[in-house]
Amino acid sequence: MKSILILVSFLALTACGFRPVHTSTGLSGASASQISIPEIPGRGGHALRKALLAEFATGLPGVDSATLTITLDESLARLSIRPDETAARSDALAIGRYVLDTGEDAIAGEARAEASFNVPVSAFGDITSQTDASERTMTILAQRIADDLRLKLAERE
Repeated sequence: MKSILILVSFLALTACGFRPVHTSTGLSGASASQISIPEIPGRGGHALRKALLAEFATGLPGVDSATLTITLDESLARLSIRPDETAARSDALAIGRYVLDTGEDAIAGEARAEASFNVPVSAFGDITSQTDASERTMTILAQRIADDLRLKLAERE
C-alpha cells in the first residue's frame, strides 16, 4: 500500500512540472555539468575554490559547461577592544564577485559573507582563529554564490 502511495505521489509531482533545483536535469545526477573554476589567489581563495567545486559537483540546472571566474576581497574587522588596546572580538569579511560564462551568455553577481570569532590572548591563537574564521567565511560565501546562481538560472527558464 505504501509503495502505491509513493508511486502516485511521484507521478503527481512529475505531472506538475516539478524539477529539483539542485540537479542538472531530472532526478539523476548522471548528466552533471562541467563548471571550470580558475585558481583564486590566496589562502582564502583556495578555500573558496575548494568549497565551490564541492557545491557544483552535481552541476547547475541547464548548464552543460561553463567557466566561473571569482574576484575575492577579504578583510578583517576588529570589533571590540580590551583595556590594553588589544582586540577581543573580530569579524572575517569576504565579498565575492563572480561571472559565470557559458559561452552563449554570462551571469554576473556578488555575494557577501562574514564569520565572527573571539580573539585569544596568545598571538598564535589569534592566527589560528583568523584562519578558521576565514575558512568558515569561504564556505558560507561558496554556498551563497551557488544559491544565487541557481536562483538566477531558475528565473531564466
